[in-house]
Order: sequence, then C-alpha cells, then structure tokens
Amino acid sequence: MCPMKQFRVAAGLLALSVVTIAAPASAADDVILAAPAAADVKTQALQWVAGKNAKDEQLREQVGKLWVLPEGKVPARVLLDKVVQTFALVDADTRDFVAACRFVDAPLNPPKAKVLNDKNSAAFYRSNLRLFFARYLTERKMYDEALEVFAEIDPKTVIDPAGCLFFKAVCQHQLLKKTEGLATIKQLLTSTEDVPVSYNSVATLMQYELQNLREDSLDEVARLMRDVERRLDLARGGPRVQKEEDEIVEALDKIIEKLEQQQGGGGGGGGNGQGKTNQPSSAAQDSSIKGTKGPGNIDKKNLRKQGGWGDLPAKEEARAKNELNRKLPPHYKQATEQYFKKIAKYRLKTRPRR
Repeated sequence: MCPMKQFRVAAGLLALSVVTIAAPASAADDVILAAPAAADVKTQALQWVAGKNAKDEQLREQVGKLWVLPEGKVPARVLLDKVVQTFALVDADTRDFVAACRFVDAPLNPPKAKVLNDKNSAAFYRSNLRLFFARYLTERKMYDEALEVFAEIDPKTVIDPAGCLFFKAVCQHQLLKKTEGLATIKQLLTSTEDVPVSYNSVATLMQYELQNLREDSLDEVARLMRDVERRLDLARGGPRVQKEEDEIVEALDKIIEKLEQQQGGGGGGGGNGQGKTNQPSSAAQDSSIKGTKGPGNIDKKNLRKQGGWGDLPAKEEARAKNELNRKLPPHYKQATEQYFKKIAKYRLKTRPRR
C-alpha cells in the first residue's frame, strides 16, 4: 500500500478509536516504564495530524513517507525524532522552534519555548516536544535549564522513557545533585525496559561516581571548577558563578592548610623528617566547602558591560597556584592550572574597554 493510502486508512480508523501510550496508573514504585510499540506511536502521530485538519496533499504525502517503518524493532529515540519531525511538518510555530534547536551557530541563550506552554495543545504533543527540548538543552550542557523542562515531564507519557531518565540523570550528575541523581538512575536501571547499552553503561558509571562523591572532597572542588568553566563558556557570569568561585578559593585554601598541618605545620614542602609520604587524597576527604547546594538558577548577565567579576588579588592567586603545584597530585595540578587559565581568559575578555 502506498504511503498516501496508508495515511488515509489510518486517519479513518482513528475516527473510531483512540490509542493511549501512557501505562496504567499505579503506585510509582510499581511502574515499569516501557517504550510503546512503533505501530502505536505511528497511530498516535497520525491521529495528531488528523486533529490538525491538515488538508495539503503534499504535506500528507510527506507525513506518510516519514512513517513508512522498517521491519523489526525501531529504537525509541528514532520514534521520538519522527514524531518531532511530524510536528514540525504540520505546524509552522513548531517548525520554527525545532529549527532553532540546532547546534550550527547556536546562540548562547536557548530558544524561546512558547509552543510548549500552549494549554490547548494535545498532551502527546507537549510531553514529547518537551522531551526533545530537554534532550537538546542537555546536549548543549545547559543543565539547569534542562532540569526545569524535565520537571514538567512524566516519563510514563513520553515515547522514549529511557532517554528521558538518562538525560535527566546526566544533568543531575553534572550539577552534583547526588540524591536526585541516584533516584533517577535507579529508576532507569531497575524500572525501565529496553534501556540502550550505551545508556546503561554510562548510567552505571554515573551511579558509581555519585555514590562515592564526598561533599568535602577535592574531587568536588574539581567538579565545581568544571562547572564554572561550563558556565563561562555559556556566558553565565552572574552571582552564581561568583559564588562558586568564592567557594573554590575558600576550599583550596583549606585543603592547602590541611596539607601543611599533615606535614608538620610549618608550611614546608619537604616532609616532616620522619620519612612519611604525604597523602593528599586523605586530606581532601577532611577538607571543608560550604554552600555547594544552591538553586540551579542562572544569571544571564552582559559580561562585557559588567566586567571585573572573579578578580582575585594577584598575590593570593599566585600563592594558591604555587602551593597547589607543589603539593597536589599531577592530575589535580593540571585541572587547577586549566581553571586559572580559563578565569584569566574571561577576565581579559570581559574587562571594560577604555
């Protein structure tokens, strides 16, 4: 049967029946998430098209060709992409929104998502387009914004529940949301069917890292450094970044002080004369860092106009770098050096011109 006839037959059948993707309601802990069958997704998509009263024959033919499915199981992510393509083919506003979600010449700020807030749109449309957008934001490393979108998504109502949970877990992992991240990963690994091998492998690694993450460790300081660098790359230079910079400097000072105490208290770099080897990893576990669990809000400032944020007194910066280079393991030396280079680069870039 040609794609055009397939479309018409499916649209006629949809007038007599409604296919629902969501799983039956039950206690949250008992729900096993599973992607719907490709045929059901196709029917749901064609139902949405029929509801939009699309009368353009060429458009109907494009939709019909899009939904000629191959034999065998179709991955949920592929089905989600087909559904979003269908939305974009039929609706002009959605087409503009989807076109804005591309990496080529992508702006620093995410596109406006007005189409997601239309209360008159079908739940099938809203939930799956939100998942598409949240996935896009995650891939752009806009983790705070992505989590705001994920908060509006029920994994039971989307085509790709495994993808929904995986990308949400990535955001929580990157933002050091240990409790929330472990809960999401557990749901993905134990209560979701047909999880791709790649998702399973990465989620298992993220689970291990979160389980072993210590709030007062040097590892967390390194992660905070990476988060500052990420925000700078996105031109997020507001109070959130300034706060994290202060926390990093304070934490590094305390780690250095702890290392000096372990070496005998004099600040010397040659050991305590007892032949003992310094163990910076142990000191890191006892170091302290405050206020790392702030809200995930991002302040979108004009960095060029603001300028001057994040400036450290030259003597303090030099002392911190010298102490770290002398006392920390090589991989931490490299991380801190990259961090200070990044800060210097953005300090120069955002300094007001005279």
